Amino acid sequence: METAEQARVEAVRELGLLDTPPEERFDRVVRLAQGLFGVSTAAVNLVDVDRFYVKSAAGFEAGASVPRDVTFSARTIDLGEALVIPDAQKDAGWADHPLVTGEPRIRFYAGRPLAGPNGKVVGVLCLIDQEPREVSESDRALLDDLAGWVETELAADAEAVQAREIQRRLLPRKAPDVLGYDIAGRCRPAYTVGGDYYDWHLLDDTMLQITVADVMGKGLAAGVIAAGLRTAMRVAARSHTLMEAVRRTAEGLEDDFNDSATFATMFTARLRPQQGHLEYIDAGHGLAVLVSPGSPTRQLSSRDLPVGAQPGTIWTSHEARLLPGDTLIVVSDGLLDAFADPALAMRAAARLVASASSADEMADQIVAAAASAPLADDLTAVVVRREPA
Repeated sequence: METAEQARVEAVRELGLLDTPPEERFDRVVRLAQGLFGVSTAAVNLVDVDRFYVKSAAGFEAGASVPRDVTFSARTIDLGEALVIPDAQKDAGWADHPLVTGEPRIRFYAGRPLAGPNGKVVGVLCLIDQEPREVSESDRALLDDLAGWVETELAADAEAVQAREIQRRLLPRKAPDVLGYDIAGRCRPAYTVGGDYYDWHLLDDTMLQITVADVMGKGLAAGVIAAGLRTAMRVAARSHTLMEAVRRTAEGLEDDFNDSATFATMFTARLRPQQGHLEYIDAGHGLAVLVSPGSPTRQLSSRDLPVGAQPGTIWTSHEARLLPGDTLIVVSDGLLDAFADPALAMRAAARLVASASSADEMADQIVAAAASAPLADDLTAVVVRREPA
């Protein structure tokens, strides 16, 4: 049976913040706390099994790990409520503590537990000074407000965990086994999670459907819309033409797009592997290219609107053909962070196809090409390579 402490530690680790660099959203709080209270040190500490991890600090080194059993904040965790020690030298319970008799010679301490989204205590917002001081009721209220600010940020992390799990579940576990084709996909979120996804599935023995979509926005909301888009496309594709499948998907998600004030760009295609015939719809995506050795790289795009941009939109399908040796590459707009000029990206795609030996290698190199630049948006890449004759 899981103990209360095990559940608390699990809640800490689910946040994914242990041993991560300082972040401005927490740094702002500790700087403000240090200034408002006039103390030497303010910190946000996360409490693991046997240590405190200093996530953010003013007047102390962030990123440090401190043994849990020697900290004042350990007692704060045990109490489950705010702990204030006006003068540790005059407090019988703390006067002989090594952090009082030795460095940093603490005289004043105030700590307020930080609850995670599930109510478990995950850390402490603490104030430390080398001079004694009294704490008024208004001071306690201010400490509560600052701790509430940190808890709001922690709740955002929990949402990101949920969104990350949604995104993970959207992605195919493995590439489809299609005779004569080499297929690979990658998805790299810009931050914790985003609204990109890719999908592929066999409609029957003669047709493969491939989709790359990018929902505007980040976080849980974008992840939920992406999940709905994927499901609706899969269901509609089973018994409808490509045009009708996209139309029905947009119609079914119209309320979701309206309520969230968002939309999704999407490239979706049906490939008949034996013939190399490709029917595709580009819904405002514009980031699919067909690379043919010895021929100009062809962009597969249209003037059609994104899904959810305007009710009643009709999308038009187009045709292309993958000949032996041809490669279809579909990416999301995260790649544009690495290529300011789309023409440069087109030329890079042609060089990639010429140099890489497999779809997996191409997909990895696309992600690596963007790794040198900070991503402002998610990056997804799908590569479909028809093997040479």
